[in-house]
Amino acid sequence: MSEETTDERLGDEQPADQQAPDETAAPESEPQPLPRPRKRTIGLAVALALLCIFATAVTAYVTVKGGIRQALEGVFTPDLPTVFGKDQIRVLVMGVDDSWTDTDEVYTSQSRSDTNIAVSIDLHSHQIGVVSIPRDLWVDIPKDGYGKLNEAIADGGPERTEATLEKNLSTPPFDYYMVLNINATKEVVDAIGGLDVDVEKDMDYDDNWGHLHIHLKKGPHHLDGDQVVGYIRYRHDAEGDFGRMRRQRQVVQLLVKRLKDPSIAMHVVPLIGVVRQNVRTNLSFEQMLDLAKGLQDVTPQMVHEAEVPANVGWTDGESVLFADQSQAQSIIHKYLVVGFSNTFDPSTVHVKVENGSGTPGAASAMADYLRRRGFTIVETGNASTFNNPRTKITGADQKVVAEVVKDLPVHDPAIAVGTVQGGDVDIVVGQDYRTQ
Repeated sequence: MSEETTDERLGDEQPADQQAPDETAAPESEPQPLPRPRKRTIGLAVALALLCIFATAVTAYVTVKGGIRQALEGVFTPDLPTVFGKDQIRVLVMGVDDSWTDTDEVYTSQSRSDTNIAVSIDLHSHQIGVVSIPRDLWVDIPKDGYGKLNEAIADGGPERTEATLEKNLSTPPFDYYMVLNINATKEVVDAIGGLDVDVEKDMDYDDNWGHLHIHLKKGPHHLDGDQVVGYIRYRHDAEGDFGRMRRQRQVVQLLVKRLKDPSIAMHVVPLIGVVRQNVRTNLSFEQMLDLAKGLQDVTPQMVHEAEVPANVGWTDGESVLFADQSQAQSIIHKYLVVGFSNTFDPSTVHVKVENGSGTPGAASAMADYLRRRGFTIVETGNASTFNNPRTKITGADQKVVAEVVKDLPVHDPAIAVGTVQGGDVDIVVGQDYRTQ
């Protein structure tokens, strides 16, 4: 289910076996042709920050090394500030697509960057800032003139993209870069036997020249590598590039969950091969190993993500994006310069809210209450029954659940430990909650 249909919905869904309370007084907001980007945080309790950092294939290797803890038991944990000679490093991650010649031969030289992610890592606290940057951003590319951001790497390599971001968005200098071939995602997914993805909508698109064929149906599916690549590259809907970036993060989270499974150990060798064949970086192999070992304690709540806000516009008859400079500067300063403390950040917790009380609008009211306190609401709806005397909160991470409980406007809610599909915690609003 897409974030746009869950975050902003005011009415609760009707359960299959009963009539829902009357929600007609709270109409849904009208969909916009292309939504303004807003901050989105990394969700899913199982998410490991490293995959967000390295985006796709290279993080498969790092995540495997960090996720299979027995492989690292007894290994000295490096002091990262000493390893890198500084307290903070910044990495620019770029995902490039393939091109084909007239004779149908693939080549990657002068490929454009489908994905641009700026990452800042505090090597002491292990807090991580992640900023997604739209590829269609209209920028002044040094030595080349104005164009879309994705053209910069084709014009002058990853260093040209770094210089472009520094010039146009005033990003701090990057210490390292990673260029990931689009095949990395496909090969990683195939190497682990496919990936279970809840496809958010029907998708049909064919680009014969670009060798891109997307034919997916809404709902849960086990996808192979080609299908996953199609899912994260699809942008032929009202959301355009913003929806595509969101789906990229969704797949990153799902890959993390799969790669942390101990059974992934049997795939380590082919995964390392995939990474070494599809990643170009100025990080040394030893530095990647040190990061994998040193950042094993990273949790989803230690990863903070945002997007560069942009507005849709036109230039020379071409649809482009223009950065909202005032908001962009604030986000870049916070996420890439100042960083985050170890204090609990409610925006990193994705919350699902269900109406289990029978009171019309109870889930929406609870969701609004938690939004105002900084939590990220990913879904509201009706519980399987309205006969719940106590509000119940379920989550896989007991510490996160305890923090949410502190902000709940009910006394003594029921607490359960368990996995929440599509979120960090699930709240079933009981009859002990009184809407205002």
